[in-house]
Amino acid sequence: MEATESIKRARSPSPKAESKDGVVNPKAEQPEEGQPPAKKPHVEPTASAPSDTPISGVNVSVDVDPEEAMFNAMSSENGEDKKKKTWGRGQGYGNGGKGKGKEREKKGPDAVKYDRRPNDWTPREKKEGETEARLPKRRCALLVGYCGTGYHGMQIQTHGSETIEGDVFAALVKAGAISADNANDHRKSDVQRAARTDAGVHAAGNCISLKMIVEPPLPEGYKTLAEYVNSILPDQIRMWGFVRTVKSFNARTAADSRIYEYLLPSYCLLPPGRDDPLGKRLDKSSPGWRDLLGKEAVDFVDAAPSLEPEGEEEGGKVNPKNRGEFERRRGFRVDSKTLERFRELIAQYKGTHNFHNFTVGKPFNDRTVKRFMIKLEVKDPQVYGEIEWISVMIHGQSFMLHQIRKMISMAMLACRTASPPSLIPETFGPKRIHVPKAPPLGLLLEAPQFGVYNARITTKANGLQEDRDPVDFGLYAEQMRDFKVKWIYEKLRQEELEAHVFHKWMRQMDCTMSNGLAFLNTQGTIPPEADLSKGAKEARRAAAAAQAKEGGAGGEGEGEGEKDIADEEIESEDEEVDMEEVKRGEWEG
Repeated sequence: MEATESIKRARSPSPKAESKDGVVNPKAEQPEEGQPPAKKPHVEPTASAPSDTPISGVNVSVDVDPEEAMFNAMSSENGEDKKKKTWGRGQGYGNGGKGKGKEREKKGPDAVKYDRRPNDWTPREKKEGETEARLPKRRCALLVGYCGTGYHGMQIQTHGSETIEGDVFAALVKAGAISADNANDHRKSDVQRAARTDAGVHAAGNCISLKMIVEPPLPEGYKTLAEYVNSILPDQIRMWGFVRTVKSFNARTAADSRIYEYLLPSYCLLPPGRDDPLGKRLDKSSPGWRDLLGKEAVDFVDAAPSLEPEGEEEGGKVNPKNRGEFERRRGFRVDSKTLERFRELIAQYKGTHNFHNFTVGKPFNDRTVKRFMIKLEVKDPQVYGEIEWISVMIHGQSFMLHQIRKMISMAMLACRTASPPSLIPETFGPKRIHVPKAPPLGLLLEAPQFGVYNARITTKANGLQEDRDPVDFGLYAEQMRDFKVKWIYEKLRQEELEAHVFHKWMRQMDCTMSNGLAFLNTQGTIPPEADLSKGAKEARRAAAAAQAKEGGAGGEGEGEGEKDIADEEIESEDEEVDMEEVKRGEWEG
């Protein structure tokens, strides 16, 4: 054989390449007629030939994947009912490449039966035990909104916890948008979300990317898939709609920024009482700190009776002796001085900073802790029901686990203790402190943003050929606004009235005996006793041991050691998370 022939691709035998006795002659030249059709690249449907419309009048033969046969059905140019052979990958054909060409020698050419498909493909009759014919799946962006109360977060879990995504996926299965073969494992549909919100966190808009059947058969009376899915979902979860996306679309990586809203009652900015442990600590570390606060806020707190130690009755009811004060605080309306100080504190977060103190499991030198905050805005207070609410809008490129709740908590604590705005930049430094989390009740994901992706598909940058619509929550702005009022704002107000979530959080902060909040002072500095870094703890313990040796057991050094233990207990509330997921950046908010 010549050298040039050794590199030629072997051709599958055809009937005309055989000898009279049926033996294949490998050297026989195969005529063009009867050869297997050359494999052609898959052509993605365009606006002129959408995937859900049969293509007719096409005289080009295109190999069709069996899974896509439903929507790639074609008819021949002359209208004749010609049949097409299904070519295998081995020496034989018509049997998926498993057989050999010599098998036809035993049975004869007339005995060979080919698996044929007509050009106008229709599902064959299903035999007993066979699965149903699969409908075409397309990558889509699913736009949803939800009230997170009662759910264990956004992302679907394999251990059975009730999640937002789990209910959405189950509804898609029931609606026929997820095939029965993929219903038992969401990973087969490549489910991803733009923001993995924590337990109890709400979203007016969130995006889920997945592969799904875009046109399943709908029952009579339903015009759209979203309408049918919403009839299956609970009322606190809504599917706004969906759009076809490019094949590479991933909701988490395609979202270039996210907008969150945090709602807090204005009484969260009231200072601690004179008899509260936090107030007494400030009297020692920052004499005259009350003089820096708004007079209205100070007078309001001084008029309050002494609160009893927090002890709840059965059923989650608040101590009756404290309930009257809680109800009185709902009538507080924030003064302009306090509101302005809160705005100055929130403004310190704008720009790129090291937020290692505002998440868990991330050291100061970790590159992933640097995050860019695009815009922050504290809106004018609004009275809803009997409570005045303050809305904080935070637009950031990305967020880490607990970051927003800790940012809001730090700003609230600094505002109510007269700590200056310069304290916030101090927290971006190498000192490690414990920043408590604000309640999840007030956190709301407004919507992820897909500006870069939308610009790419609009301008068809980088050689993009597909016609796709942008991922735009603005199309559902009115529905999302109504949903927020009914299922988020109203539920938030109702839960605060019944469970006193923010009241209890404030009391917990005001009654803290630990040194963990010693960074709250009028100097805007982080004192050594509040530094929880390893080196600072070792130095405190060494000093405590030396002092205990000099003063004997029961001295101040032993007390410092006990306070360090209390600090570690405070930290433990943040450690009950999957650290591998934290490292991958799957959690945020």
